[in-house]
Amino acid sequence: MNAKIFDREELSRWVANQRSLGFKVGFTCGAFDILHAGHVEYLTRAREYCDRLVAAVNSDSSIRTYKSPLRPINTEEQRQFVLAGLEAVDAVTLMHEVRPAPLLELLKPDVYIKGGDYSTEQLKSKALIESYGGQVVCIPIAFPTSTSDILKRAALLSLHEDAPRAERKGEQRLVFLDRDGTLIRDVPFLHDPSLVELMPGVLEGLRMLEDAGFTLVLITNQQGIGLGYYTEHEFIEVNRALLRKVAPAGINIARIYYCPHSQADLCQCRKPGSLLLENALRYYGVKPERCYLIGDSAADCVAGERLRIPSIVISGDTPVQECTQTGRSFTDAVNWIMASEAQLAAPTLA
Repeated sequence: MNAKIFDREELSRWVANQRSLGFKVGFTCGAFDILHAGHVEYLTRAREYCDRLVAAVNSDSSIRTYKSPLRPINTEEQRQFVLAGLEAVDAVTLMHEVRPAPLLELLKPDVYIKGGDYSTEQLKSKALIESYGGQVVCIPIAFPTSTSDILKRAALLSLHEDAPRAERKGEQRLVFLDRDGTLIRDVPFLHDPSLVELMPGVLEGLRMLEDAGFTLVLITNQQGIGLGYYTEHEFIEVNRALLRKVAPAGINIARIYYCPHSQADLCQCRKPGSLLLENALRYYGVKPERCYLIGDSAADCVAGERLRIPSIVISGDTPVQECTQTGRSFTDAVNWIMASEAQLAAPTLA
């Protein structure tokens, strides 16, 4: 076991020894479940307030009490070992309680250091620390992340990743599909799965495309995430509702690409930018001319045509000047693709 890791009795003797040598002892605590940049920056700054820094790690049982029955991700032994590997940390111990009061009373650190957007007046342990002449310090968060955020992000990526791709015979062909206004009715800043409604002809059209050997790929702008109208989790739930509606017909949307940025972010992935399409082409190893794009706006069409992807916009009776090919419905768009494929397959006359 790492020489920095102590039980309480050992730690009490160690702290007394360090203090006898004239060192100022600091104390902090937390779950430290998945160590990230925020933890490292905070602990490094905490060390600046003392000569020796003690980090108490919440036990597995205490974390289940105040966080979730499914946490922690890493065991208490692993979390202690990782913390002990940091240069900023001089001693590590296990904290079985949810709150640090018993350890504070035992060790009486010169400085109690807390990370987060707190004021010292908000800390319940302030009176205890000051009762023996100690100091309380709050360090603001520099990196806006947390273990919970990391886990949510991991879950998001997991939901949007494919399983390993099976080998396909012949050259693969893709149809890129916009979501809102193309596959489902356009509801401003849609985040309620119960409002997902397929557009007319979508089920039959997708079935025709898959039967013809096309792989279906979703490409969608979702600036509501960047604007704060809904979360990535809510976006995923809407996608799941869409997938549930097409699954009974045996339809598979193979992959989902989305831009979470607002228009003000000036990113390259938001359509009419072509970055999402470029990423998909690279992932599948497909040439643009072997693909098609169906959308409902000029942004969709421009994004596709930038890469020379044959594109069609569903515009009803409204012409779209930026687009060379328009249709009144999803059925029209699919029929255009089928006609284009038939023309490519037709033998040329000498």
